[in-house]
Amino acid sequence: MALPIEIFYHAPIFKTPYLNTGIDAMEDTSKNLKIAIVLTTFIFFLEFAGGIISNSLALLSDSAHVFMDVVALFLAYGAIRISARPSNRNVTFGYHRFEIFAALINGLTIIGIAFFIFYEAYQRIHDPPAVKGTEVFIIATIGLIVNTWAALKLHGHEDLNIKGAYLHIIGDALASVAVIAGAVIIIFTGNNVVDPVLSILIGAMLLYGALKLVFGSARILLEFAPKHVDADTLAAAMMEIEGIKGAHDIHIWSICSNIHAMSAHVLVDRIHVAQTEILISKISKLVKDRFRILHTTLQFECAECEPVEIGHEDYH
Repeated sequence: MALPIEIFYHAPIFKTPYLNTGIDAMEDTSKNLKIAIVLTTFIFFLEFAGGIISNSLALLSDSAHVFMDVVALFLAYGAIRISARPSNRNVTFGYHRFEIFAALINGLTIIGIAFFIFYEAYQRIHDPPAVKGTEVFIIATIGLIVNTWAALKLHGHEDLNIKGAYLHIIGDALASVAVIAGAVIIIFTGNNVVDPVLSILIGAMLLYGALKLVFGSARILLEFAPKHVDADTLAAAMMEIEGIKGAHDIHIWSICSNIHAMSAHVLVDRIHVAQTEILISKISKLVKDRFRILHTTLQFECAECEPVEIGHEDYH
């Protein structure tokens, strides 16, 4: 009775996408991140000082948002540098998970900031202090201009941390628009309760973005399948390849936000070992092109071979 064919294939040394696409891509991203860090740090100090001077909680809330932008950008920059280090015999997938831990810490911190803003806003709604509308208007306008510029520098990246930082900056730009509108209302009506109301809206925006970041990070750390593919869909796609009779024991997970991996048992006819190389190439190309899966581990099994039970003998 023939033994089942079991051939294991593992992808070669794992490489970061930045190494695959060239060092120039990483350097360009790093340069844009450094520019964004400088710009957002400037806005943070400007809005924080301006919020104290103008007695505006909305401006202080926006400065908290900007501060988290700075943290997110620093984490993204650090993640890119660390994850670019090649894998080794102990860290076989490289350092890409650093990105996910950084995103999780960032999201949890933002949640805490959001609830602090809600508390302060509640206090001010009951006893709204006087707010210097003109100062708020000028500072928020500067913030809007600088945030827009920084957002343009980060637009179009797929990295979870960079995308998170980009969304933070976009959110902060929208918050600046709201603060500007509130400042105009305060200037012309003297209605200071607008300031804490706007703070609640900014806090809600922070909370929403933070929860998305936390849940996205948790999905990866818990090794859920990426949202764009599941095991059934992947199995059906693999069976479109001629020579594949079935697939089972499929596992799909993400190393980080833009690196996905899979393993599977693939059923084939009784074929020569060399023929599996052709199937390996076809499967790898299919899952990369259709599902953005970069790392594959495949075990081939003979579909027509009967399983062999291996007995256990005692040796004395």
